[in-house]
Amino acid sequence: MEKVGEITLQMLQQGCGTGLCPQLMAQLDDIHIHMLFSSLTYERMQRKGFEITKILDEMGSSWAQATYATLLRYLLGRANRKASERLASTITHNILMRENATLWGVEALLLGGAGLLDLYDDEFVVRLKREFEHLAAKYNIIPLKAEEWRLSGIHINNHPALRLAQLAACIHENIISISNFNKCKDEKDVWRLFSCEASDYWVEAITRGSSERGISSKIGYMMSHILAINVIAPLILAYSNYVDSATLNEKSLDLLYSLPAEDNVYTRHWQSVKPMARCAFDSQALIQLSTEYCARRLCKACPLAKHFVKSDAARIAK
Repeated sequence: MEKVGEITLQMLQQGCGTGLCPQLMAQLDDIHIHMLFSSLTYERMQRKGFEITKILDEMGSSWAQATYATLLRYLLGRANRKASERLASTITHNILMRENATLWGVEALLLGGAGLLDLYDDEFVVRLKREFEHLAAKYNIIPLKAEEWRLSGIHINNHPALRLAQLAACIHENIISISNFNKCKDEKDVWRLFSCEASDYWVEAITRGSSERGISSKIGYMMSHILAINVIAPLILAYSNYVDSATLNEKSLDLLYSLPAEDNVYTRHWQSVKPMARCAFDSQALIQLSTEYCARRLCKACPLAKHFVKSDAARIAK
């Protein structure tokens, strides 16, 4: 591996987005990499925790509602973020828990409230619509429209109707809570937590007329991994700050250490010279570096850039 010569801030700014910075990072020893990753990951987790605290404030300090709303945002994906936020405020966690004795009632609320029942017209859905009409009158619910959801270009396993049917099963089994999230120690715990299955009807209905097969009735390993990193770990951290618990604070980071590293365009860029991400704790650091510093060209504030500029200045001064 070729050593990089004199390093200046201007040089780093000109090389932003190229292979220069991955070359520099690859020259760090394990101690400095760990220090860098710890700083970046904790920074990223604190930002996510702040977002959850903001949701908590908007939800009247209800951890149950904040947990449910945060889960909805990530379960339904970035493309449907706005619609998922509207759904969380339309069909609240409190309403769902009042009707969670039956899966039927929870499905009616979530899919009816989302306006997605209008996409289907068979006998099963007609009965579900009647149930929703009854519940909408009971709770004064004004549902979303089906057009508010992005359905085209979405992988069939991420179809909003399927994800909501899976969530309905989880809520019916009463597993969506901050106390259950706090118990997650590793990916097996997360996988078990989200192992509840959507009704057979929704698996069949969503594949009807589609050439795609292999749809899962469960939330699935990949989505569970995403939820562990972006929902469970940040929620544990935010809650630890709320109750001032050092134990929970450590648990949120320990969960990231137990999860496999993410593999995406950001992590591949940084590991083009040398593999460094051994777990999600590490890959979150690389994503933070790319999205919060490189993408904004904030080389002056970048911890990696500052380390090398400082080290090079010290070397020249000798």
